[in-house]
Amino acid sequence: MKRITCSGCSLLCDDIIVRTDGLFIDEVIGACLKGKERFDQVTSPNRITNPMIRKNGELVKVTWDEALDYTVNIIKKSLKPLLYGFSNITCEAQYNGIELAKEIDGFIDSNASICQGKVFENLLDIGINLTSLTEILNKADLLILWGANPAETIPRLLNKALFSRGKFRMTGREIKTLIVIDPVKTASFKVMGVRDLALLIEPDKDIDLIRTLKDECCATNAIPEKGVAGIDQDDLKRLLLHLTGAENGVIFIGQALLQPHKNYNLIKELLELLQLINERQSKGRISLILLGGHFNMAGFDHVVLSNYGTYGNLQFEDKKLKNEKITLVNKLKNEEFDCSLIIGTDPISHLPYSLSSRLAKQPIILIDNKKSATYHLAQVVLPTAITGIESSGMAYRLDQVPIELNKIVNPPSNIPSDEELLLQLITKLKSKDEE
Repeated sequence: MKRITCSGCSLLCDDIIVRTDGLFIDEVIGACLKGKERFDQVTSPNRITNPMIRKNGELVKVTWDEALDYTVNIIKKSLKPLLYGFSNITCEAQYNGIELAKEIDGFIDSNASICQGKVFENLLDIGINLTSLTEILNKADLLILWGANPAETIPRLLNKALFSRGKFRMTGREIKTLIVIDPVKTASFKVMGVRDLALLIEPDKDIDLIRTLKDECCATNAIPEKGVAGIDQDDLKRLLLHLTGAENGVIFIGQALLQPHKNYNLIKELLELLQLINERQSKGRISLILLGGHFNMAGFDHVVLSNYGTYGNLQFEDKKLKNEKITLVNKLKNEEFDCSLIIGTDPISHLPYSLSSRLAKQPIILIDNKKSATYHLAQVVLPTAITGIESSGMAYRLDQVPIELNKIVNPPSNIPSDEELLLQLITKLKSKDEE
């Protein structure tokens, strides 16, 4: 029996028990449905175990040498390569991905750019109060889910954060208040108790709530009688009392708050509100947690920041960083690419059709361990080991804390890790340049 860290989601639970003989995984104890799905992927029917090239409209199995040579030829012919994904691989592999982008003068971006990465765009001017999962478990007395549904997206988060008894508190759930702000009554509402606060806000009215709280300087006696955004005056007062009176509060930001808006910057206004609230805090502070779904979504920005002093996507030219911010959406919308290298994600399914259809027009090189919609459109497919099960490395948990993932069993057919495969591509490209 081994205690390991699960790479099923960004919570990276480190209390999963696995029974294995070193060759096969016989039993997994303590994993949620997402974690179990991750372990089931080892023997899943949709597992990719052989490199493949599209010939006559169909993907056929080929040798590794043929697949790598074919991949290198596509990249060498490309003038504007695009690299995307990187949230389901280790930090070491992300570093190699950036080095590959530098070698081929490419544009590289991660899934975070359309998710939690939007928060980082506002940090230089405003700042942010972050916290760790350990502090939440041991000290938190107020949990706010704003546009987030962790009961389904990160199943064990509420089990740990809401129902745990911390080292510094003799009580647990009975002194913790849960507030849910969402236009949809999600599964997270079902864990609420009588002292919790359910706020069914009107769609796209989050900005009205935030601005009202800011304009009224968080004064409970200044809340409009009719309420705001579908939330009545009494509930708004309760919300403010909790925000200004909590000893250790945390707001979990979900995808619903990260949608772009033409007329305002919702994240910027929320960060400004938090600064105002913390200035009025009489006991403690309110912090933020960014709920990224993929297990190492936070890692890419850390790798970029530590190596280039910036965050988000990178554009290379003449093997040097080009100082301009070009978004993935603009790249796809304007078709400013002629091939794509997709790693550990499925943009054909996840992106809007207006963007995914443009992505499909150019050759796709897919590096992944499972079949997807992108797999069925790829020109070449390179399989890799499953991180946290068949390969090791570092990942950043949703609270920005680095966690080491360990290898449990060997991958089938000597499949390389993402880190090893990206290094092989860099080596082959450099050898081609020397010829």
